[in-house]
Amino acid sequence: MIYYLGLGANLGEREKNLRRAIELIKKIPAVELKQVSSFYETEPWGVEGQPNYINAAIKISTTLEPLALLDELQRIELELGRIRREHWGARTLDIDILYGAEISHERLTVPHKFLFERDFALIPLAEIFPTLEYNLRGDKVVKVHGSPIDFKFKLVACVDKNFGLGKGGKLLFRIPADLKNFRALTLNHTIIFGRRTLETFPNQQPLDGRRNILLSRTPQKISGAEIVGSLEELFNVLDTAEENFVVGGAEIFNELIPYATEIILTVVDAAVDADAFFPNFLDEFILTSSEQLRIAHCALRIAFRRYTR
Repeated sequence: MIYYLGLGANLGEREKNLRRAIELIKKIPAVELKQVSSFYETEPWGVEGQPNYINAAIKISTTLEPLALLDELQRIELELGRIRREHWGARTLDIDILYGAEISHERLTVPHKFLFERDFALIPLAEIFPTLEYNLRGDKVVKVHGSPIDFKFKLVACVDKNFGLGKGGKLLFRIPADLKNFRALTLNHTIIFGRRTLETFPNQQPLDGRRNILLSRTPQKISGAEIVGSLEELFNVLDTAEENFVVGGAEIFNELIPYATEIILTVVDAAVDADAFFPNFLDEFILTSSEQLRIAHCALRIAFRRYTR
């Protein structure tokens, strides 16, 4: 089941609170984060005299029943310091179920009963739910920096026709045409990768001519690479004006695909035994270009494909 959630914060480190909440929602069992909106600053609604809010919307897929999902979201609110003192009052975090399977219960109403009265909820929601029908009231809602989507991540990989990435920590393919394309894409830009992907680089060393960022929870020092231990650390060191390429492996792709704007794949027309796969993306992205190429010396056909959200 698809649900759309609204997030808001007006106390503490507002943008950071929203990013932390999104990461915690990703970790709920039976929940898959599909898409995230930009962040928007808005004036308070319902109670005057409190700080402005930062608001966002996210799209999730879940097998949880609505009340079970609500329980998980309220647990995250408490974990991030929300204290319920005043209805519509200031808070470190608020998470609402805005849209999804209809329900009318004393604890939960979906669609949210005030959704169509709140521009601060409708504008971020419409960004990730383009078929939503609504009318705005004209409230002041201003897009601001801070959302993970601001980094416009581009995911780059070489896969077989079943979207297999590798086996036993090794790549499935080393095709010169793909390696040449990878270098042309990423040279003079930022690449983000995990430890096992680093081990597939030549001499297991960072790639020259690029800003190398290793996302790893294991403390280490590697010449030529910046080491970050979490997504929050990653967001703190990235530049939104730079092209940020995510190059593997499977775990890193899964972590960052909800924030990606583009997927760039070299698809090899072969089925290979694999134990690591590129995440499912075809329901969120559309194919925008495809260039076919035949590799004569090994009788393989490959396609350079680009998908956009």
